[in-house]
Amino acid sequence: MSRQLIFCSLFIIGSCAEISSDKKNDTTRGVEVQNSFAEAFRITRFEEHVQISVINPDTREVDFQYHIGTGDDNAVTTIPLNPSRVIVLSATHIGMMEELNLTHKIVGVSSEDYICSENVLKRIRYKSAASLGDIGSSDIEGYLAAQPDLIITSGFDNKAPILTKMKSTGLTLFTNYDWKETHPLGRAEWIKVFGILFNQEQKANALFEQICSRYYEITEKMSSQLNKPSVLVGTMYGDIFNAPAGDSYMAQLLKDANVNYLYADSRGVGSLTLTLEDVISTNRTTDFWLNPAAQNKSQLLQMNTRFKLLESVKNEKVYSYYKNVNCFWEQSAIQPQLLLEDLCKIFYPDKFESDGLVFYEKVHH
Repeated sequence: MSRQLIFCSLFIIGSCAEISSDKKNDTTRGVEVQNSFAEAFRITRFEEHVQISVINPDTREVDFQYHIGTGDDNAVTTIPLNPSRVIVLSATHIGMMEELNLTHKIVGVSSEDYICSENVLKRIRYKSAASLGDIGSSDIEGYLAAQPDLIITSGFDNKAPILTKMKSTGLTLFTNYDWKETHPLGRAEWIKVFGILFNQEQKANALFEQICSRYYEITEKMSSQLNKPSVLVGTMYGDIFNAPAGDSYMAQLLKDANVNYLYADSRGVGSLTLTLEDVISTNRTTDFWLNPAAQNKSQLLQMNTRFKLLESVKNEKVYSYYKNVNCFWEQSAIQPQLLLEDLCKIFYPDKFESDGLVFYEKVHH
């Protein structure tokens, strides 16, 4: 077994373990569950409840705190265990609930236009769930009509006026920061939070262990590759080319795929804003290009005809998730092992059986 896989397994075992004997009776402080990769949440066990703290990785401060089951602190939001009617406002929340077979609890989403799950689309079709609109433009009436026990938000806009209205009308909110995680397995580890919320902890931990194990099987398989292809990632928006910074989620995936990402040494967890001139000059001979917002070469060149100068375009080594964008955003956070495998199949096709790609496809003529 690889060192990485042992590391992963040990941390998972620790996170699933019962409270150690020397701390069992320590109900004042509670016992913190050790995370494997996630930095944006903390689970603490008390005798009568579980506390989930949602942490801003940038400041290391706790932004939100929740008691699951019961609560004894008026300053902390209490969430009833295993809510039966849930509104989810991000695609990744649907992906997590799908993995735990909980989509029957979803009674509202932000927009059906961005959903991949056939189960949720069916619920909307048969009026069991409502499409409520973006949190910045929707109204409170739709949320009240859905009668949710819990609303899971992404925290992209914590100052949206409707959030204050929700709280004032008695609606219960939980803010999910999975998108702030920079390690792919950190995002997937949020399945543990859903396991706590919906009394599916054992199943959630088992799923995460499977994901983690497969992810490191792939990284171990790739670690022996000596001839690394070079890769450009990103797309044009107006006059700016956005590429993932060196400390970002995508950069970590490329590192684990064992390829040469030309901006890997840049700092930051978000996007780099590059000029077209920089992209063309730096990446003229780069082997692959990932994630342009295009399904075919014609759309690609509509962004800028100078992209035809790139070797990746000439050699038809451009790949995008654009055709399956809803499924990508909904499923890739909870299935990082499939995402990593897609990338490795693109870069090292001789190392994998040719059973196709899950999220990506080649940008053809």
